[in-house]
Amino acid sequence: MGIRKLMAEAYAVTRLPGSLAYLREGLRVYRMPREQMLQYQADKYRRLLRYAYGHTVYYRRVFDEIGLFRNGELREERLPEIPVLTKEVLRREQENLLSDEIRRRKPYSASTSGSTGIPLTLWYDRHYKSCNQADKMLMGILNGRDLGQPELKMWFRDFDRYRKNGKDKDRFFDFFTNRSFCLASDISEEALVRYIETINRVRPVQIWSNPAPVYEIAKYVLHHGTAVHQPVSILLTAGPLYDEMRRTIRQAFPETYVVSQYGMTEFGIVACGIREEESLRVFTHSVIAEVETAPGVLRPDGSGEIVVTGLNNYSMPLIRLKTGDYVTALPFGSEKEGSFPSLSEVRGRNLSMLRRRDGSFISGLFLRDIFTRPFIRTFRLVQHSYEDLEALVVPEGPPEEHSAEYRAIAARLGELVGTECRFTFCDTIPMEKTGKYHYIRSEIK
Repeated sequence: MGIRKLMAEAYAVTRLPGSLAYLREGLRVYRMPREQMLQYQADKYRRLLRYAYGHTVYYRRVFDEIGLFRNGELREERLPEIPVLTKEVLRREQENLLSDEIRRRKPYSASTSGSTGIPLTLWYDRHYKSCNQADKMLMGILNGRDLGQPELKMWFRDFDRYRKNGKDKDRFFDFFTNRSFCLASDISEEALVRYIETINRVRPVQIWSNPAPVYEIAKYVLHHGTAVHQPVSILLTAGPLYDEMRRTIRQAFPETYVVSQYGMTEFGIVACGIREEESLRVFTHSVIAEVETAPGVLRPDGSGEIVVTGLNNYSMPLIRLKTGDYVTALPFGSEKEGSFPSLSEVRGRNLSMLRRRDGSFISGLFLRDIFTRPFIRTFRLVQHSYEDLEALVVPEGPPEEHSAEYRAIAARLGELVGTECRFTFCDTIPMEKTGKYHYIRSEIK
């Protein structure tokens, strides 16, 4: 065992008690037979329901309305009647969702980015924090990075992590876990050169980033023939990873697993890819993922909005939360190995799609292909209203040389959306206020 692994384990034991045990538990559940895994998840779910009923105002009221408990006993036949929790209800009932034991559970808060509306303040505790960090370690192990091996986190948050509130927690964490941090809130060519220099200097086993910077790095590497270090894995999250993006990144990093990770502020890691698999695997020891295939119809598989229950946060239990994300979940038995079920597709939130007047959506998967052209360096398609569709484009060369192609793109968008598209050509497209980079965004609520 190397010194770096010992340092990472020592940090986990002293600062994140229980995280190594939960890491081992996650690996054990992953290797379980399917029926045993489902029983493990069901037992954990029922413990959460009993706690939420006994310790939160909101769930006592809701569970009494459906008769989930009778004389203190859980009525199994009532489980399907547990209602979904919408973001509107979450915002309205925030205080009533908190455990009456929250103060003794060493709570801390975090806010969502507000990408689906007004930011929400959520509460967690030390147990959840340890489980969440264990899942991050598990994600690394399943994709070739052992504890203590070098990791580069390329992130979009524009703040000084090491001086925030005068604390050194992030600095200590990075030192003991062998993680380097790179602020990746800019995708100009000058910034891409800096990112590549950082990758070559750190030589990480794993890169953890949102997709846009790595995709732009890959395009730069392929265009200029720049040498870049090949990590074992690149984990991409906080944004859609479209097929064309994955192909381009794999061309620039041919020795690397290019993996998508799906997480949420509310729950931590929900699912992630494993090595060469195209699908994502749901972390069933930490969450329950259901799909609303039709209004009020929740299934373990199928296509629709994903509804998630977090199994580790007792300070603010979130049961059957409608996420606003759209997925396709595969039936059990489609996995290559391990018991974690698969999501074949995460199409992202409805803001990553364009809306038609009839209420239907156009997926960003189709829209990105329209803009994948050699004369377009990067873009952002913004639907301001049903009548106003704007394409921000950083062109590769003078736009007038490709006027016919731009007219063809506008015509194709008109066929799909039902409105004309106007082009705005610019030298660079900044990150959004949340620090993320959306290629497709609808501002229609």
